[in-house]
Order: sequence, then structure tokens, then C-alpha cells
Amino acid sequence: MGMVMYLRRASIADIARLQADPRGVPDFVFDDAAPDQDLVEFDKAWQALHFMLTGEAYGMGHALGIIAEETPMQSSDGIGSLEYSIVPPERMVTFDAALKALDDGSLAQRYDPAAMAAQDVYLADSFLNEGPEALEYILQGVPALRRFAASCADAGCGAIRVLA
Repeated sequence: MGMVMYLRRASIADIARLQADPRGVPDFVFDDAAPDQDLVEFDKAWQALHFMLTGEAYGMGHALGIIAEETPMQSSDGIGSLEYSIVPPERMVTFDAALKALDDGSLAQRYDPAAMAAQDVYLADSFLNEGPEALEYILQGVPALRRFAASCADAGCGAIRVLA
């Protein structure tokens, strides 16, 4: 087991409903009937990818910082160990534009397991041991993330960020 990060597309109405009753977050995020493109899973590589996008383990305000940004994580009775936060639609627009400006080759060049370890990025020790082979694992969610961000931005949607 370990910490896994997800992003689930959420309309303004979805966000308002979930803010009013957070007990609905798990059912909303993990709804099997939702289109596959509405959910992005980063497995345990979420913080390493965030680090490659932003240069920080955590951070506030970076245009590419939605995965592990230090936004208050919420929890509620009935959710258990699941924590979530909301990425507003305007942040998804900013994120999408910044992600479009960063090509995959440039992102891959930011892979630095030693720097990740120095900032205590989740699983950084494993990435140090695996070396360049770990890069494919970290970047596995990027194509889906690109599609997800563009879809959210185009539709005026935000996202629910879940750490489970």
C-alpha cells in the first residue's frame, strides 16, 4: 500500500455539492460510471511528478503546482483515510496553459532523484536506486494529465484532488 494521488474532473456544480456534503467525495471521485478521461491516477509517482513540474516537493502558487500544492486537504466523517482538496476551474486553466508550454522532453530533463531526495520527495530513495529507469514510471500519467487539463480548461471545470 502507499499514498496514491488522483485528480477527478468536477464542474462548478459538482464542487459546490461536494463542499456542502464532503461525504460524497469518495463516491464522486471513484464513480465507475464516470468517463475514464475524467479521472487521472498518478499511482505513487505523484510527488515526484509534481517536483519535476515545479522544482519543489510542495509549494504555493506555481502554475504547474496542482498535484501536490500545499492547499488545505480536507477530510470528513465517513471518508476514512481519504483526503481531498479542490482545484478551482481558474487554476485548471492556468495549469493547462503552463503544461502546454512544457514539452515532454523538457519535463524529462528535470528528472533529478538526488534533488528529490534532498527535498524528501515521496519514494525518492527508490528513484535514486532505480536511476533513469524510474523516469518512465514517474511520467506514465503525463499523457492522461495533458488530456485531463485541456478538457477541464475547455469546459470550465475544476478538479477534486484526492490522496488515498
